[in-house]
Amino acid sequence: MVCNICEKHRNNEHILYEDNHWIVSMGPYESQVQGYIYLEPKRHIENWTEFNEDELLEMGKLIKKVESTIKRILDIDRLYVVTISEAVRHIHLHLIPREVGGEVRGLSLIEKATQQKASNMEMTMREFKSYENKIVLFLSD
Repeated sequence: MVCNICEKHRNNEHILYEDNHWIVSMGPYESQVQGYIYLEPKRHIENWTEFNEDELLEMGKLIKKVESTIKRILDIDRLYVVTISEAVRHIHLHLIPREVGGEVRGLSLIEKATQQKASNMEMTMREFKSYENKIVLFLSD
């Protein structure tokens, strides 16, 4: 069985940051959720019991680092952290920021991000790439 996330890691696609255990990458442009990030373990892990202590400790630190980074770029009120891992069995976390004053929130925002259910394409690809470059710069601090 081919794992899309393992394949993505082998091809170094859209990697914003990585450490010994985790890879941080941008969520899809099609979601139209600015600041949407994936946090993925480097190892193919399908169940939470497969994580070792170091991987779990690093995960917590990275969530904090990503939230701090996003807050340097966007005015966010919340950072939703969601894991479903149904269509793709490789556990991964969706880090979905909700901007202050954002009309879409809660499950609707999670669905918009994870299912790419944007009603229109307000964010241009140029804006998306500019945001991606800022994330890389700030995560490297």
